[in-house]
Amino acid sequence: MKKICLVFLSFILAVTLVSCSKELPVMPQDNINEQPKEAAEELVLPDDFWQYVDGSTATIPISEALYDRFNSKGKIIHNRTYNAYTNLLEGKAHLIFALEPPADILQMFEEANVEIEIIPIVKDAFIMFVNSQNPVESLTISQLRDIYTGNTINWKDVGGEDLLVIPYQRNDDAGSQALFLMFLMQDVKPLFSPDDYIKQSMKDIIDAVAIEDRGRAAIGFNVFYYANVMYANDNIRLLAVEGITPSQESIISGEYPFSSYYYAVIRKDTPQDHPSRRLIDFILSDEGQLLMEKSGYVPIRVLD
Repeated sequence: MKKICLVFLSFILAVTLVSCSKELPVMPQDNINEQPKEAAEELVLPDDFWQYVDGSTATIPISEALYDRFNSKGKIIHNRTYNAYTNLLEGKAHLIFALEPPADILQMFEEANVEIEIIPIVKDAFIMFVNSQNPVESLTISQLRDIYTGNTINWKDVGGEDLLVIPYQRNDDAGSQALFLMFLMQDVKPLFSPDDYIKQSMKDIIDAVAIEDRGRAAIGFNVFYYANVMYANDNIRLLAVEGITPSQESIISGEYPFSSYYYAVIRKDTPQDHPSRRLIDFILSDEGQLLMEKSGYVPIRVLD
């Protein structure tokens, strides 16, 4: 079968974009639905393979599903986005599953003269959410941006209650914070947030919005898989953006405006026959994509 190259961005180009514009790199999302890779029925993972796999919190089920599929040995440990990229740079990880690398991570690889390959393996989406008691169900991108720049400070200005908005963010090195800046803020700087508005984990930001009193005035963001599957909470409601509610259907179709990906990331000098590359080929096969879908992720193409 013709080998399909799904590596969408060379590291040199990514760094050029960062150094020229000082903005987060925009990850291309076209031409992803290529023909499937061949399944890896003959793939046998080394006993120490998972010792060198890392990733973000929201990609733990990817590792778990693959671990079970190949009857692996060892232990699955994900050290969150920033640490996973750092481990890849330092050679402590050979393969990571994560969101887009923020600009400072790309800069870190450039300074070390290390090139990486960033390969889309499943779809996801950057999502906004509010407390379930908040009557607001949909906001435009402009309205969301106004909230995070301080131009809108009361929910009544966007159809809600007479409450001052509490706009939560994540820490600077979080993957979801990078998506927030890339998708929502773009070239606009968010309003400075006090420390108690900055949440240090995906769980913390959901919990902050879900609480009964203070949460009614809050808004936060996350990624679809984590908020909808890994840490679903009945006390929050995902917001529609531009009238489109995030769902598996609207994400896979591209109708939802903040659709993104999870990526398999390896160093460019990884040998072609390395188990990490062969495992990525499996993930991109029909069997691998079906396994990802059964784990709750959105496949990168429509499956029969």
